[in-house]
Parts: sequence; structure tokens; C-alpha cells
Amino acid sequence: MSNKKKPIVLVAGTALAAFGLYQFAYGATVEHQSTEGQSKIVLNKEEGSFPYRSNNYTMPEKAAGAIASRTIPADYKKIGESGSLELYMSNASLAIMVKNKQTGYVWASTPNDADLQSAQLNEEWQTAIKSPILLEYYNADEMLSTGNYLSLGGKVDGTEPIEQGVRVKLTFETLNAGLALEVKIENDSLVVTFPQDSMWEKGDNKIASLQAYPFLGAVHKADIPGYMFIPDRTGALIRFNKGHSRFDEPYVGKIYGTDYTSDGNSNTGRTSVPVFGVVHGAGQNGVLGIVEDGRYNAKVVAYPSGVSTDFYWVSPKFEVRYGYFQPTSKSMGGYNTFQKESLKTNRQVRYKFLAGKDADYVGMAKSYRTYLQEKGELVKEKLTKPKEDVPMQLRLLGGETEPSAFGAKVVPMTTFDQAKTIVDSLAKNGITNLKTVLEGWNDGGLNGERPAEFPVESKLGGASGLKDLKKYLEGKDIPLYLYNNYTIAFEKSDRINFKSDAVRAINNEINEFPFFGFGDSDFFDDIMARDINPSKSVKLAKEDAEEMKDLGVDGLALDITGSTLVSDYNKKHPFTREQTVDAYRELAANVKENVNELAVYQANDYLWKYTDTFFGMGSGSSQYMYETDTVPFLQIVLHGYIDYFSWPSNSASSPREDTLRMIDYGQYPAFLLTHEPYWKLRDTPSVDLLTTQYTDLEQPIKETYNAVNQALRKVQDATIEARVVPNYGISAVKYSNGVEIVVNYTSSDYTYNGVGVKAKSFAVIGGE
Repeated sequence: MSNKKKPIVLVAGTALAAFGLYQFAYGATVEHQSTEGQSKIVLNKEEGSFPYRSNNYTMPEKAAGAIASRTIPADYKKIGESGSLELYMSNASLAIMVKNKQTGYVWASTPNDADLQSAQLNEEWQTAIKSPILLEYYNADEMLSTGNYLSLGGKVDGTEPIEQGVRVKLTFETLNAGLALEVKIENDSLVVTFPQDSMWEKGDNKIASLQAYPFLGAVHKADIPGYMFIPDRTGALIRFNKGHSRFDEPYVGKIYGTDYTSDGNSNTGRTSVPVFGVVHGAGQNGVLGIVEDGRYNAKVVAYPSGVSTDFYWVSPKFEVRYGYFQPTSKSMGGYNTFQKESLKTNRQVRYKFLAGKDADYVGMAKSYRTYLQEKGELVKEKLTKPKEDVPMQLRLLGGETEPSAFGAKVVPMTTFDQAKTIVDSLAKNGITNLKTVLEGWNDGGLNGERPAEFPVESKLGGASGLKDLKKYLEGKDIPLYLYNNYTIAFEKSDRINFKSDAVRAINNEINEFPFFGFGDSDFFDDIMARDINPSKSVKLAKEDAEEMKDLGVDGLALDITGSTLVSDYNKKHPFTREQTVDAYRELAANVKENVNELAVYQANDYLWKYTDTFFGMGSGSSQYMYETDTVPFLQIVLHGYIDYFSWPSNSASSPREDTLRMIDYGQYPAFLLTHEPYWKLRDTPSVDLLTTQYTDLEQPIKETYNAVNQALRKVQDATIEARVVPNYGISAVKYSNGVEIVVNYTSSDYTYNGVGVKAKSFAVIGGE
């Protein structure tokens, strides 16, 4: 297609997209019904419940009888006790059992003998399941191998009592290595620890990873009804099922995401919280695992039945050292090797046991919420005034960059004066509670430079125009955020000295990658990006925060930095992932000293303490084949503490579904808008954006906002206390103030506890 034809096609496509967005999303206005808070949205044809049986939704719970508890054998001795738990250990096998004194239910670290006999395990897995420790190690040939306590000649060198538990000194004779394992009861939790100072290695074999009691709560096939919870994106379940496919691989989620300096290009998923869990009978027995020490170099690994064994099991895997490819020439010659020094950190998991109505994924989320509160990492917002209508994120694209005869030029998409026009347009439709984020405000536009840098782009109005916009918004009580990141920089950025400031990978190479994987112009194909050393990130953010303070800007909208965590192996100033977290927390604290608010996109939980607003909250899982349900774990943890917003609705493939999902998950809406027409982006890196011109989207914005506002305005400061799925495609969320919101995704009307819920709609029950 020629460039001359493209603008015409883009204009036509934009108009059709805008029309289709509105028609597909609604086709009718949202009608407020004061009795039950119903909304009326256009229906699709009858499709039955089939679409809602997919793992993109949460499945109804099937009624289950009481789960029989294990008997504690005579050779297990009590080694710890609290108000609600008793801890037992077998001296012979080091296996443990934990009894919930309130219910009598017993959790075991190994399956029972009958399950082991029927599982038809090979010799390797027979020893693995009976071992208290699984590990990987590098042998004398620097090859990665697997083993366990029994297969590697494990023996006990001594035990000593610790408070409400024991410390066991272990030797792996085959490896000529050893460590200590601590198991104890602490504050009604089971705590399992590998102390770093206890580890020793004297031979050529080096420990690569460790797992302690990985089969705690394991279930053979579907002998016990229930599921595993994994922290995949917003959260997912793997239900125990006898009839399933044979899966090739387990779930492996690197806590806080892939570290490309250590993990290479392997994608280990998006995991923003260090948790996992197991339920034995929903509403009966559950356990939440929280990875504490060592979590920055750990993975959550979950094996469905059918992967290697007939057991479902989930466990954290702690990295002790990383392997990597060391190039020796530009032609990619080289060799595989590994870190000679181990990562210096303790490794610890805390297990919190749940019972009754709290024994499900909702109870796990509430338990983790309480855990973070007690540690001071989740602080409830102090309201300065009562909330009325829910907020909406208004993302405004200011300037973009496109190639020209002289290198690059800025394409103004929304000047600061034009931003006022958009805000006025929204106000006419009753949308006044906005959080306005300026993207591409900087010299060169959005993708002219990364990180964005001052001065303010003159084509948008410059610093004076930005101050005027700030004053205008302040009069309407609308905060103004500037968008930036401090983790990724373009190679030509004049803010970075790449010899000293760029992150280096484990093989000492600079961590470099192409930023744009698309584009109509070769101009952007060779733009390379590099990760910024965390100490430099802190310095850059502090400089910018002082500039923003002078401009009177309300806050920083921080992208990438809140969701990306890397090490730096630069020998002059190395950073572990844990040290990077400390630097990013310092960065966040510095920003908040200069501006009122910090908003973070897809924030990992170590930044929640500093996060006033959470932008870009996802609402789904990865939908791997073995995942059976998607659940709003993150949303349950955060609701009532940090306001969180969806991705822009004008980028959604199914806006109506997206709106109902927002209501179900308690998320607030967002739109990415421009004043100028979309076709002006045709030669920029933002060519992949969908309809953005505000005049094309006025009605869809109004309908989306009105629906979400009608549903969520009563529960903005309330916490989520329960969520049930009475039928396929139906969810009911109960809040701490007594309000219950029922969402009907299906094309058939539904009656919930005597309340009618229209198809493709919702009902609000209770509240003043």
C-alpha cells in the first residue's frame, strides 16, 4: 500500500472503528434504575454458557463433602505450636505435618502411601516426592542437573531446637555440599528457611536452586476437590481434575518478572506478588504461601497432574546461582558456564493456613492484604473529602515523533490548549473526576527521547502553556501528571553515559534490545534501548521531580520502572535485584517529597507503599492450557486502599465485555485521547494505536463511564470481602460496606437471590 493512499484508508478506518466501538459496546444508553441499580446494554444473540466456561472467567464452585483429614503417624513428633497450629516432623524422613487446631485438618509435606503406590512413579520421582528438598546443581562439566535429598546421599549432621521448631543440618554427600533447614511455627504461620550462612560447597558441584517441602498440600489427580492458586498476572487457578490433557510443561512464574540480565530472553511471565496457594475443598481448608527472603530471585512453580506425575503441586524455587552463555567472539562463539559465587540471601517461605469461608482465593487475597498492612507496605488512603463520582484516567498524547528530511520532527497531537477543550468536552457529559496524564509532553515527543526530558515541548505550548494548563485544571480540582520511566533509555539519550550508566548482563555485555518491533519506517527499526543502572535512575527521577515541583505539576505517572526489575552486573557498581528494589523505593520516596502524588503503571508490590494510584491494571491471566480460571486476586488485595485503573477502553477488542469486567473487578476506566485525528500518527511509532480522536469517542466514553460510575460509586473506599460465581458467566462481589454487585456477562437474564439481573448488565444490591 502506498503512503499516499494510507491517510484516506486510515481516516475511513478511524470513523468505522469509532462507530463500531460504540455500537458493539452498547447500542443503547445506560439507564439508571434506583431500585436495584440495573443498567441496560445491547444484547448479543443467545450463545448459552459455553463462552463462559473458558479459563478467561471464574468457574462456579461445585459442592463438595467434608474433606477427610490425614492421621499423624506415631513417628512424627511435635516440634512447635501456636494458638491455632501444631507442627510435627518425622525424624526419619524429615517430612512435616501441620495441624490446624481449630478444624483438626492436617496438612502434609508428602502424599499418603496409597497415593504413592497408585501413582506409578519412576525411581527419580519416588525419591523426589519423599524428599524434604529438591535441588538443581551444576556438575563438574558445568552442566545443570537435578536431584533431591535422597538421591544425592542426603544425611542429617545434627539437629538443634529453635523457638517453636528445629534447625536441621544437612549434607548432600554426592555433591560434597550442605546447608541447614529451619522449620518453625511463628505467629500462627509455618515458616521454612534456608539460612544463607549455613550453606557450604567443597567440591566441583555447585548448587543452582532449592525447593523446600515442594509437595506440601499436593493432591493426587482429583482425589481431593480444590485447586492451586498461582499469581499469573491478576491471578489464576488450576483446578484438580481427573479428566485433563497431558501437559508438556509446568507453570513457571519468575517473581516480579523476567530479569533479562540473568534469565536471558526466557519469558517467565508477569508475577507482581510473591504468593501461591492450595485449596482442599473450597470453603473448608486452604493454605497461602508467601515468599519472603530470597523472593527477588525466586520462581513460583506449579505442576498440574499430567506433567511428570499424577500429582498437583506448587512451590517456590529459589535461585542460588544463574547459568549463562559467555561469548568469546563476535561470531557468537563461546561456552556455557555459571556464577561461581552464590547469591547472598536467606531463603524463606511463610505459610498461612485458612479455614471455612476464608479457604479460597478470596481468603488468600484478604490474608495477603492483612500481611502487607501489618508490615506497613499497604496503607489506606486518608480521604480529604468525600468521594462522589468515580475517577477516570484521561491519558492525553501530546507530541509524537516522525522521520523528516532532517532526522525527526514532532507531530503535535494534543497541545496544552487543546487539552482544555477535551476536558471541557468530558465535563459537558458529566465526567469531571479526572486523573489527567500527559504523555509526550517532553522535548521531542513521546518517543523522541526515553526517558522523557525537559524542556517541555514548544510545539505543545512550552513551560508557560503547561503552567497555564495546570492552573486551569487546578480550578476544576483535576490533578495533572507527567508521564515518564527511569528504567529504559534510548541509546542516543543525552541523559545517559552508556559506558557507565547502562546495565550489564551476567556475561558483562550491555543489556541492549530493539525498542520498536513494528513500524512503517525503517527510521525506527534500529532504535536500540538499554536498561539504566538503578543509581542513575534515582538521580534522574530526583532531577525531574524538582523540575515538576517548579512547574506546579501534581504528580508523576511512572511507567516500566514499577513493573520491571533487573540486576546490574557492572563490576564497578553492581546491583542485585534486591538492591534495585531498594533504589526504586528511594526513587519513589524522592518523587513524593517534591510532588503530591505518585501513580505507577502495573506496580509490583514493593512499590505499593508509595503508590497513590495504580494505572494500567490488567484484568486477565495468561490463559495457559492448564489454567482453569482467571480471578481478581490483585484487585481484592488493593480495593479500598489504592485506586486502580484499567488499560484504555478504546484499545479493547470487546469494549462491552471490558466494561463488565471493570465492574466485576472494581476497576476504574481509562481512555487514551488526542485532539488531532489518528491518521497523523501514521508515520510515528504510535501507528498501532486505535481510534484516539476525542470527538469520535465522546459517546462511548460517556456510556462506559456512566456504567462504571453507577456500579462502583458506592464502594470506592470499601474493601472486597467475598466473590462468588453462582453460575457460568455470573459473578457477585460483596464489599465491606454491605454493597453487593452482581455482573451478568451472558446473553440471558439471571435471577440472583431474588434480584433480576439483565443480560450483559449488572445490579447493585444494598447500600444507602
